Amino acid sequence: MDRDRDPRDVHVVVVGIDRYAAGPEWSLAGPVDDAVRFARWFVARDVPPGQVTVLSSPDPGPDALAPGVVRRPADRATVREVLLRDLPARRAPILYVIWGGHGQVDTDRHRQLYYADATVTDAGSLDLDAMLASYASDLVPACDRQVWIIDACQLHGRPDGAHVPGSETFPVGAPVAGRQQDVLFAAGLGQVAANLGVRRTGLFSREVLRLLDGGEAGGLAQPERLMALLRERFAALRANGLTAQTPTYLWHRNALGDEGLVLHGAAAGSAPPPAPAPPSPALLRPFVEALLEVPEFLRPNDREEILSLLRGQVYAAIRRSSAARLDAISVVRTCLRYPGALSELVEAVRFFATDEAAMTRVENAAARLVPKP
Repeated sequence: MDRDRDPRDVHVVVVGIDRYAAGPEWSLAGPVDDAVRFARWFVARDVPPGQVTVLSSPDPGPDALAPGVVRRPADRATVREVLLRDLPARRAPILYVIWGGHGQVDTDRHRQLYYADATVTDAGSLDLDAMLASYASDLVPACDRQVWIIDACQLHGRPDGAHVPGSETFPVGAPVAGRQQDVLFAAGLGQVAANLGVRRTGLFSREVLRLLDGGEAGGLAQPERLMALLRERFAALRANGLTAQTPTYLWHRNALGDEGLVLHGAAAGSAPPPAPAPPSPALLRPFVEALLEVPEFLRPNDREEILSLLRGQVYAAIRRSSAARLDAISVVRTCLRYPGALSELVEAVRFFATDEAAMTRVENAAARLVPKP
């Protein structure tokens, strides 16, 4: 939370789903406990209990939460009522939404979060991308400072392996000048978000709470800093073979009335002047070759999705080609002209890449292309 903001301006929605109507095969052990921990964290920092809503399955019980904290089920009707009717009517200046449970990515790359009443034949899920677009528009009158923390898998398929076509849609209005929206995901596309059943917690939620409890209370006011610390922790966990997931970070800034969605490492505002010295073809080749080994980068439509996550000025400066190799060369040369843009490109590729070995080659080639001082 922001130490400079009045806690009375903060509204919180925490979703934790252990039990699904689909049956015990979908059950988890941890999201509800994490929801209780997050709710307690906010109340302990003077957020009024009546402005903290816990949507869960099952109900954690009245003794688990401070008196006054709102407890409701996490079924489709209730979640939609809270997000589409209750919160917009409150005109909350600062909003935190935290979700733990099952998730998937559909064939159109929409991130789906399953409601508690999802079944095998009626797998109801919230289209997170559509909801974020709605919350970035003037259909939500306030909530100009938003942080969303999503501890859910981004696998290409639901827990029982069945294909789920289609998705929810939500109304979207005009962009709101000055609105900020940060979204922290527990895992990248195609990855599992680890759940520690014995300890009844999600690995990502546990690490977020550890950072906050360890003195990083300003982290929620500085999501970029919080995400940098999380990346360090997960890099260490991966190095020790304890997890394979890579947290990812998206942000939306609308200070000038424009819209954008970029990944961790991107800098807001105008890009600095281009650096003058272009690298030689010999230096470019290893990184270009590594990019072309990433299946998602090789496919034209997927490559366009990846590049759309770059800063607007960087994206607009790329001279495009229908040939994958020529396009990749132009992309890399352009990114090297803008400080920080090469890191943005690596983050964008990581967000979509499903081949971990190919992604490692991209990261290693990028490190060699721009060695650390």
